[in-house]
Amino acid sequence: MLEEGSQWLSDQIDEHLSSPVLYRRGSSTVSVQAGKANTTFELPSSNGMVVTVESRDFLITASKLILDGQQQLPLVGDRITEDISGELRAYEVQNFGTERPYRFCDAHRIKLRVHTKYVGVVQA
Repeated sequence: MLEEGSQWLSDQIDEHLSSPVLYRRGSSTVSVQAGKANTTFELPSSNGMVVTVESRDFLITASKLILDGQQQLPLVGDRITEDISGELRAYEVQNFGTERPYRFCDAHRIKLRVHTKYVGVVQA
């Protein structure tokens, strides 16, 4: 029953709280629906200070991340491009500190939360 609830919530995010993005790994791409969020990381610097970094996160249904015919998990260096009012903004998948470049949003591994950093505007 909980897994059905997680799937329902994932479907609601895709339908009502997301927009299409282009996920790219090398020359392979897939268009997926993605919700948006942010995560703040506190990372130690080499001089002992703490640096605060904010990640732009994309919430993607794991089963929809299909590249070259196979379901994939995000890798550092993958790119996500979103269209904001006609401007194509690119984000690179990153790991921050010891955090992986993604985490699952639920115990049933239905929705991924992919951590990225903004890298600039790209041409269509």
